[in-house]
Amino acid sequence: MAETVVAQNDPAAVVIYSRRVFVQAIHTPVLAKLIAPGLNARDQTSIVQLFDEPLKGPGDTVKFDFLPNLAGPGTIGDFPIAGQETPMSWQTTSFTINQQRNAVLIVGKMSQQRVPWSMRDAAYAQLANWVKLIIDAGLLNQAACNTNQTNVAYTGLNGCATLDANHQILAGGAANEAALTNGDIMQLEYLTSAVAKAQSTLIFPIKPPVLKGVEVAGMLFSHPTQVRDLKNNFTAGEWGNIFGMALQGGQVTGNPIFTGAIGIYENVVIHSDANVPWGDSTQNQMMLSNGTLVASPTVLGTKSVARAVFMGAQALTVAFGSADNMEGHPLRVRWYEEILDAGNQLRVTAGLIWGCAQPQVSVGGTASNYATIVISTYAAQ
Repeated sequence: MAETVVAQNDPAAVVIYSRRVFVQAIHTPVLAKLIAPGLNARDQTSIVQLFDEPLKGPGDTVKFDFLPNLAGPGTIGDFPIAGQETPMSWQTTSFTINQQRNAVLIVGKMSQQRVPWSMRDAAYAQLANWVKLIIDAGLLNQAACNTNQTNVAYTGLNGCATLDANHQILAGGAANEAALTNGDIMQLEYLTSAVAKAQSTLIFPIKPPVLKGVEVAGMLFSHPTQVRDLKNNFTAGEWGNIFGMALQGGQVTGNPIFTGAIGIYENVVIHSDANVPWGDSTQNQMMLSNGTLVASPTVLGTKSVARAVFMGAQALTVAFGSADNMEGHPLRVRWYEEILDAGNQLRVTAGLIWGCAQPQVSVGGTASNYATIVISTYAAQ
């Protein structure tokens, strides 16, 4: 049966594959799914707050404003309000967006400079997975303050913030991550500690995220090795308690907060994600297409240690620019096909303009994390 062939860079093909790549990238990883539901930059209850201004005009810097809650006693009775007002004091953080691209090269005779759908599908499978990795790794490196990863290609095109001590829980009371030992594994008590820290002990309490009318204390993204340790802990009061939750029915069904969750404890929804920063460069590796082993994008740099991340509302910010425009269709992913080598090779390039960051606030003149708490535990290979 003859293959369907369509002209190189046919407008319909470009629109179809651009949208397919973007949808695959943001509808597969759990954290990326949380970008999609509201698409409202003014919704301050989302875990990943999307800014849409770059889609509508020029500019590569996105500013993000915080307005701390009002404090103080106010006035009582008829006491004059004059002079008792609370000044509006904004805290502003910013991040940048830029273009990020990758390409696949398919070798084989191109018939009359036309491209079979099968070749496009092969390119789509590779490029969609790459965009998915770039977005998920970028978001999680930012959330975990993984400053070990210095290549901004894997950190949402922005450098990672430094993790401050008030927003970190070290298992077993270890002095630092290098001091963690094989007894300092993930346990439920650290979720309880994270909730208490988020709600009462931080200068800026972490706001609960709300999605589709459901409010939770926060979401925890753990590395699979941490999830393994949690599930293998049969001590009284540990993993068995998780199965008291109900994840069916009503507002929970189809809610990205719960989709794919492994459980819920202390109203914290727990997810497993292989892109949570973990391990050193000899443990956390990936294989390139040429068979070479290299450090994974989310390598933490400390052997057998993982950083689970508790996240509340406004834990992360992300923005996408318009990468292409095909016959009036603004596209977040640019899909471009080129015939090379006298018609014997097809190069397909996918690119997007985007960026993500973890918001920072100023506490006593020092930059501080805002809506994330890192739980560092020992997590053997």
